[in-house]
Amino acid sequence: MKQKCSKQDLLINGSISKALIWFALPLLGSSFIQLLYNAVDLIFIGNYVGKSASAAVGSGSLLLTCLVGFITGISVGAGVVVAQYYGAKDYKNLQDSVHTAMSLAGIGGIVLTIAGLLLSPFILQWLRVPQEIFELSVSYIRIYFISILPMVLYNMGSAILRAYGDAKRPLIYLASGAILNVFLDWLFVAVFSWGVAGASWATTISQTLSAVLIVVHLFRTKREYRIHLKRLRIHKKQMMRIVKLGVPAGIQSSLLTISNMVVQFYINGFGQDAMAAFTAYFKVENFMYLPILAFGQAMTSFVGQNIGAGQLKRVKKGVKIGLLLGVSCTIAVSTIVLLSRYYLFRMFNSELEVIQCGIQILMITAPVYFIYVAIEVLSGTVRGAGASFIPMVISISHLCILRIILLAIIVPLWNSVQAIAIVYPITWAATAFSLFTINVFDGEIRLSRYSVINLFLWNKNKESDCFDSRIFTI
Repeated sequence: MKQKCSKQDLLINGSISKALIWFALPLLGSSFIQLLYNAVDLIFIGNYVGKSASAAVGSGSLLLTCLVGFITGISVGAGVVVAQYYGAKDYKNLQDSVHTAMSLAGIGGIVLTIAGLLLSPFILQWLRVPQEIFELSVSYIRIYFISILPMVLYNMGSAILRAYGDAKRPLIYLASGAILNVFLDWLFVAVFSWGVAGASWATTISQTLSAVLIVVHLFRTKREYRIHLKRLRIHKKQMMRIVKLGVPAGIQSSLLTISNMVVQFYINGFGQDAMAAFTAYFKVENFMYLPILAFGQAMTSFVGQNIGAGQLKRVKKGVKIGLLLGVSCTIAVSTIVLLSRYYLFRMFNSELEVIQCGIQILMITAPVYFIYVAIEVLSGTVRGAGASFIPMVISISHLCILRIILLAIIVPLWNSVQAIAIVYPITWAATAFSLFTINVFDGEIRLSRYSVINLFLWNKNKESDCFDSRIFTI
């Protein structure tokens, strides 16, 4: 029992670097497995169906990513609330938060499924999806939308477990679904020749398995976060906290994806080769992005628990260590990706023109990808503190608005896929700079909860609605 408790409390006791690494590793594993769902789909489609099918999957994936981003944002809010209550050992409010979160997940999943089934064709039309692949795109998305409910339930359940300090169990459940996905992709696409519909059904069935496993655990566990069917309801206080933290994070993720839809609009104008190349690139890019995401998620849980426990100095030190670990890991991974670029792209598409185009994109972004570390680590820190509005404002202004403006200027002047690619590192740098400078130079400023000019932390020792930003001075 003692060993179990020490592992459970690793985020609030002992070595910070050890805590972040050991917590981030299962998160990284989960992220890579999540990547495999769509990556495996694309591998089988690209090699057994063809370029048109790959382009169809790529054009539809952004719509799905938009929804998944919003779902993930809401789950982040729930995770922060649970982590803070757990750090403070407030098990009554922790229980209310868990039941509220899962109730919201069930209702939200059903609503999103219905909306997606009805609206996806209209969105694809707006994206200028070529007529020759339009029906394939609609087919892929509509089947995939059936998996939204289990996806929401899995993400919310995972957020609860990770907030509690358990990142391994969500990894195991996700891995079970991923193994099934590989088998079903082979069966449906390679054997039965069901094309994009087969790949979509494979993902849907596999996501459902992961959701069932995590929901069963939440009902059967003896831990404080156990779910009781009769207690499933929405508690207004907890719902407001989850929504207040989760909606800005969800809006941020969704709007980032919408900006990527605008990018897709420009990509589609360069034809199927460019569409397939960017589709493959976004899969390859994930090998670099997911370690960064893992550290950002680890920072959110780390900060949430330590804020609940009142350990503000530990949070300040954790920011420095998180940035250092994230940059080191990203540089190493980016180097490996660059050295193996041909083979990575070859996994997703066998056509030489597509591979060459994808490599051109990668050579622009990969050498500077470490910039993204500051975005995820600092944003994760602030969210864990209970303030998700500021990261949303900064991300929307830089990664959405600025990106769209730059696309409108650069693409007409430099009529190539490289023009689209160069916009990404420019907006990453602008976002990272804004987050970093605000954290560094506004350290002594105390502002209200609703201020938009400072990154801040809630000062839990005071009764006023104020945030204390001083611990963010790094």
